Amino acid sequence: MIQIFEKYKYEAAALKAASEEDAKICRNMEELDVLYNCFKVLLSELQRCTREYEMKKKSTRSIIHKNLRKIKAEVEKKS
Repeated sequence: MIQIFEKYKYEAAALKAASEEDAKICRNMEELDVLYNCFKVLLSELQRCTREYEMKKKSTRSIIHKNLRKIKAEVEKKS
């Protein structure tokens, strides 16, 4: 009888430890979900910023090249 009691006592302790581990894993998974959602938000913001940067870069280059062509034409007229 004592052996059976000890066996159940050991199994109950093992189940408690397992449930604590499961709870810890669940908390860690929730934290990972939050971090992943933050990552997705930051990634989309980075992609938006990259698109805006590329558009501004093209626009700026276009303005610079247009002005350089004007200056070059004026220099050639003077020469």
